Amino acid sequence: MTTYSTITLNLAFGPQPIVYFDRDASGTPVLFVHGLGNAASNFEDTLAARALADHRLIGLDLPGCGASPYPRTTRLDIDRAVNVVEAFVDAIDPPRFLIVGASLGGLIALLYAERHPDRLVGFLNVEGNLAPEDCMFSRRVVPHTYEEFVGAVLPDIKRSLAAKPGRGFTKHLEVLNRADPRAYFDYSFQTVEYSDSGGLLDRFLSLPVPVHFAYGSRNRGLTYLPRIRASRCTVTEVMDADHFLFYDAPEAFADCVRRAAVAGTGLDRP
Repeated sequence: MTTYSTITLNLAFGPQPIVYFDRDASGTPVLFVHGLGNAASNFEDTLAARALADHRLIGLDLPGCGASPYPRTTRLDIDRAVNVVEAFVDAIDPPRFLIVGASLGGLIALLYAERHPDRLVGFLNVEGNLAPEDCMFSRRVVPHTYEEFVGAVLPDIKRSLAAKPGRGFTKHLEVLNRADPRAYFDYSFQTVEYSDSGGLLDRFLSLPVPVHFAYGSRNRGLTYLPRIRASRCTVTEVMDADHFLFYDAPEAFADCVRRAAVAGTGLDRP
């Protein structure tokens, strides 16, 4: 059973409780940032992984996700989600760490890395938003009002997830059923806006920290993979995995995280 704690952050829009896990260890800390409709529980398998036994592992539920409540009077977007991560990191104050961002969390982690490269040993992007093609769920949200989203779009997203094979989509649906629909709706708009801007891939590859990209083998058709492979970025294909590779192949995912965390310290080992 994973032990979770709650911290209240004092943010511009008011006090915000954040639920998180923080498994202490002496090795390089790893901060996990989850994606749209997801939660820190995405990464619970890493807590039992031998590959990461020596590393401090931290994961937070963004507002409206997992067990962190969504603010009643303020609508949040991606920029404000980055502010939440900033305040959370400042509050727990880990030494230099690896940030791991999955899906929408990859976008949040990218923006955090741009603001605070000095705090990082590296950034592992796990199929994070880098291009328009990455908006597989959020793009279905933005043409609609909130009422339309709750009444038709979200139920349709859940039906499509239930029809997909594999542990990853099943586990994602379980977590999504606990998410606040308002948070899912609000986060989607700026996710699409950033992804459609055409600049995220350049920004990712130009970060002044070591960058890593991991993807599931079922998504090897991502159009920007050749450019990433031709760059300084370390690329890992996780076999027999789809978008939620931390569920589909947890041991391989944990090893990928370990290698990124260790590479960032210059102390790589087999």
